Amino acid sequence: MNNSAVRSSARVFRLVDLDSVRAGQPRVVAVEEAEPAPVIEGLRLAPLRWPEPIGSGPAAAQADLVTPVVQVRVKVNAPLPRLPHGQVTTLPVTFSGLPLEYARLWLRNVLLTLLTLGLYAPWARVHAQRYFLRRTQLAGECLDYHANPLGLLPRYALTWGLMVGVVGAWSGSRLAGMLALSLALAVLPLLVYMNLTHRVAHMSWAGRRLRFDGRCQGVYQAMWAPLASACVVAWLLMAALAWNRPGGWFAWGMVAALWGLAMPTFVWVYFQYRQHHLVLGPIRLLWKARRMAVALLFCKTLAWLTTVAMMVAGLSALVLAGVLTVRGKVSTLVLVSGLVAVGLLVLSAVLPYAQARLQNLVWSKTGNRYLRFRSRLSVKGYVALQMRSAVLLVLTLGLYWPWAVVAARRMRTEALVVWARVETDVLKANWAPRSPRKRAGRTKMAG
Repeated sequence: MNNSAVRSSARVFRLVDLDSVRAGQPRVVAVEEAEPAPVIEGLRLAPLRWPEPIGSGPAAAQADLVTPVVQVRVKVNAPLPRLPHGQVTTLPVTFSGLPLEYARLWLRNVLLTLLTLGLYAPWARVHAQRYFLRRTQLAGECLDYHANPLGLLPRYALTWGLMVGVVGAWSGSRLAGMLALSLALAVLPLLVYMNLTHRVAHMSWAGRRLRFDGRCQGVYQAMWAPLASACVVAWLLMAALAWNRPGGWFAWGMVAALWGLAMPTFVWVYFQYRQHHLVLGPIRLLWKARRMAVALLFCKTLAWLTTVAMMVAGLSALVLAGVLTVRGKVSTLVLVSGLVAVGLLVLSAVLPYAQARLQNLVWSKTGNRYLRFRSRLSVKGYVALQMRSAVLLVLTLGLYWPWAVVAARRMRTEALVVWARVETDVLKANWAPRSPRKRAGRTKMAG
């Protein structure tokens, strides 16, 4: 293997004999050299039990034939030669972006988008994605983004057309607005499918394209239940507002509560579809998270939301009492502004909490017989980072945005580690690079 720089930062682990695993004994990782746990780019990998590799175990010979719940078709690929004696190489993910570099790009994108009344938005998105991916490295190779901004125009036009149509229908009548909203919810899976296929198909690693081979009907199979139930909740809310009786509000509350209880299942089904259709050259990724894990994530997020809301509400009540004691009254504008500030403060603490736990759950359960992703994003650290960024955004009137984005991107990226049972050179040899003709053609079009 030629990437000696990667070997210097990679640690090789040896697994126990697979016969002991089949016999029901626990699989333990043993470090080849008796020394303290290695530190990789600030991330300490302590000796731990190697989790059952996705796609291995008693049915390892048939692992590539596993069909996920929402899978429509599985393409079986020839098995790749794995490292001998069950060795596992850890490959950290690094990010080299700088806030000042991105600040210049961000300022240019904002100015051009404003000057063109939003028409420059696809170009701004492509340039931002390309900046972040080209500064993300895995196994000594950078990621890249090859999308043509003109290819984003149909999706942007459809999105803006739906938004304008819904707002215009609501300005006419409530019934027309609900019909337009129902139509928009019916088209939403198509937008999700266009976004997934376009974004993944134009990403590459080491000059090799990623692929998303899901079908549009798969998106509808994964999203019809939450969207249909959300449409029912919206229609019942309109009926409750029109009828304005306790019975109507009770019925709406029951349906909305059931919809909220089913949300973990909806999220689990969507990620089943998305992760199972990600293809890295000759191998397909799998996602082995359980529904109970997603439900537990929602429960923890709800508990954290309740805690933060109670703390912020208590502090806000103390501040309001002090203001009333000094001034005797508070204007409606000040009260509304205070409520908005309280809501934003709660969101700045809750959203990062949910994002960190979701990233750890999604990517730590993603892999196959050859690759296994691990995400160890610190929930406390990420929440503290985002809350500090929110305060600085308010103090700088939004000018701190590039620094906040780069800091969040670096923390989320460098929390990822890839555990590989196959040499990267072997993976590249079985993964066709991008066509030089297409590369030159796209470069000419972009120029």
